[in-house]
Amino acid sequence: MTPKYKLYGNATDDFLFELVCKYNPSNLSHLHDLDSTLYNEIGQRKSLRAHLSDMRGWRRGVENWESYKLPDWLNLCEQFTSAAEFRANYIAAQNAAYNSGLWPEIKKLMVDSEKWSDQLYGIDGRRYDSRSELIVANWLHYSKIDYISHPKLRLKETSKPSRGDFQLPTVANIEVFMFSKKGVKPRINLPNWSDDYLIKRQKKEFYYKQEGLPLIAIEAEIYRQHGYKKYLAHIQQEFINLDLDLCDPANFPIEYSQHQLGVKWGFEDFIDYAQANNINSLSQFLSAAQDLYKLIHVKGLAKQVRVKLDQLNDRSSITYRKDLRPIEDVRADCLRLGIIERSEYERAHKKGLFPIDTPSSILQSYGVPWFEFINGRKIDDFWAWEAAKQFVRSCNFQSKTEFEKHPKKGGDWDFIRKSPAAPSGGYPEWTSWPDFLGNVSHEEQQANKDKVESNNKLIAEFSSLDTATAVTYLKKLGLENTSKLKEMTRLYAHLRNRPDWIKLRDMLAARIPKVKTPSEAIEILMFEKCFYLSDFIAQRNSNPNLQRIPKHPDRLGKGIFELVRKTVGLPAHDVKIRSSLR
Repeated sequence: MTPKYKLYGNATDDFLFELVCKYNPSNLSHLHDLDSTLYNEIGQRKSLRAHLSDMRGWRRGVENWESYKLPDWLNLCEQFTSAAEFRANYIAAQNAAYNSGLWPEIKKLMVDSEKWSDQLYGIDGRRYDSRSELIVANWLHYSKIDYISHPKLRLKETSKPSRGDFQLPTVANIEVFMFSKKGVKPRINLPNWSDDYLIKRQKKEFYYKQEGLPLIAIEAEIYRQHGYKKYLAHIQQEFINLDLDLCDPANFPIEYSQHQLGVKWGFEDFIDYAQANNINSLSQFLSAAQDLYKLIHVKGLAKQVRVKLDQLNDRSSITYRKDLRPIEDVRADCLRLGIIERSEYERAHKKGLFPIDTPSSILQSYGVPWFEFINGRKIDDFWAWEAAKQFVRSCNFQSKTEFEKHPKKGGDWDFIRKSPAAPSGGYPEWTSWPDFLGNVSHEEQQANKDKVESNNKLIAEFSSLDTATAVTYLKKLGLENTSKLKEMTRLYAHLRNRPDWIKLRDMLAARIPKVKTPSEAIEILMFEKCFYLSDFIAQRNSNPNLQRIPKHPDRLGKGIFELVRKTVGLPAHDVKIRSSLR
């Protein structure tokens, strides 16, 4: 009889995969207990191990990355369609490749061999810098609207010409801005280039206004923070404002790069992919290849693919919505079995603990998110600020740490936001942790209130000042540069919203050169018609030219003002001082 290790060593990957499925182990450790010889053989086959990881959700085995050479890395990378997918699905390998020093060469070879395409190309064949910009280009393309990508602008910034994002000839220009002033306010960790980017955005907006060109401003932060659907709604509204009609995005792969897997596929291509990757049903596309699952629906092939896969696997098609059990009955079964998490539901469904007409996916079959299904309410159905604050204060927490460590599942805690101070997802009315927890003293509350009132008063004063006066006032307050100004957060935010912010900032940062000789000081005093020391003191703070002279002119030499008056024919003595002495 042939020993197991020889039998398994001569077997194909498909045979070993089917053997693992017959054992049906929960993980690799379980397989080791059932058949250690099979476990050892799988450990030597990287592609089979990766396939088992994808199909059964197992963790990948421990690798000796130091022994990997360039061909080994290329073989591993061929399991992924892009560097982004490699990084997202196998971060340990990506880190090891980077640390080995081979990563730039690996990436170049994969792209040159056309096995990877890390850059974003629209359906029009042009390259775009971000997914949010790609979406706009694809939507314009499918809507059959004439447009120019990255048109040159008559805006001189560097030796290279400035470019816009899109131009609709004789209609408008389009700019996809990475973020706005409003979007920056709630964010804490901004990139180093954020200030420069906002200045660049202001210059572009001013350029379009000066040139009289209509501008459609698309905010990419909506895509990052709120998702694809809200971003599409935002774009559509901006186009409606200019009476431009866009096509229905549900019928086209708006979100996809030209080189992404499946974009150019037809029905047979999806079926071939499913058979090659052991995908036996449409729902398995959702876990094995989510982008392809979305594309199947975008292309309107969902029903065809589902029926064909059911036929190939000798299985009747899934139950339609009209034949499903009532959602209330499914929820009652979950409560009876003590199921709270979606993963618990999926495991129970695989074990056959539910009647046959119970769906495997609540969201897909009933259109209800898991949280809403199991809790009977929407996930964003939280108490208002005052009610939440009253409830949290009743728990008598003494610190933020104590609040965060406290279990927050079940009962009234489901109606309290888990991160109350977060800029996104927290309470808009948020003040401070002591106020939220109720352990701030009356004196501290009053001090905070006084500080807010003082800031409000200061902001109101600056609203009525011109640029030069505002700069002078800031210097009086000791806010001599932008770094110090940033410490007063609200005042800094208010000044950044001024239309003259860039000029104000530059004036604040500029150093006025000082005169070094009496003759230079006399020339400035005669030019400004400042013949008396009292006039000099009164005008110096608001006059940048006089600020070139020291506050105490006698440091340059005694009798400067007497020399000025003598030069213009005025009495040498200071008449103003003598009249005040009388």
